Amino acid sequence: MSEILNGPSISKHNHPKKLIFMLHGYGDNAANFMHLANPIDQEEWQAQYVALNAPKFIEGNFMGYQWFDLYPNGIYIAEAGPKEFKQIKKETDEAVIKIVKTIQYYCDELKLTFEDCILMGFSQGGMMTFEVGNFLKKKLAGLLIISGRIMNDQTITNSIIKKTPIFISHGEMDNVIPISAFYKSQEYLKKNNCNFEAHILNQDGHNISPDTITLLQKFIKKIL
Repeated sequence: MSEILNGPSISKHNHPKKLIFMLHGYGDNAANFMHLANPIDQEEWQAQYVALNAPKFIEGNFMGYQWFDLYPNGIYIAEAGPKEFKQIKKETDEAVIKIVKTIQYYCDELKLTFEDCILMGFSQGGMMTFEVGNFLKKKLAGLLIISGRIMNDQTITNSIIKKTPIFISHGEMDNVIPISAFYKSQEYLKKNNCNFEAHILNQDGHNISPDTITLLQKFIKKIL
């Protein structure tokens, strides 16, 4: 299996100065998630958008991918035990390595650095966004976590991620990943002295609304 993840890439510029990587949610795919690029994009960023397909197909879902299995050994993640979480950790770690290698590939192609890159993820892709940032020993321009959660409950020992600007947002009416996950993630980032801003969207569920896009634009403009 290739170590470089596939997916569409678009830019309005011949020589992009920034890379924005997009990680879709569970059961989605890169082509669908790439539709977010145009509404978010601002001309002055001179960005190239790269949406990545997760490495694993979902059985029975022709167009759906997953970063890690929500049903390890046939058991839903909410009821998972130590054996299942060991499998989830293995799949997550493998996906992180592939994402990092893909970022490096595009940086090499465009002669950019990791500090020119933003990683943005929705739902399960948001979970992976933090995992990548916590793994890296290189600083990214920013981590954007939309309607996701931070899976890690260990004290952060990677000083790089503490300096990386982090954006988290969540719909108050989210019935897929409850708002309690947002509060827990916010508290975790605060406890670990991370550089972050957090937003609750009162009328949103598990989706990316125009209000979310406005917040994303403001944050990206601030960090680029």
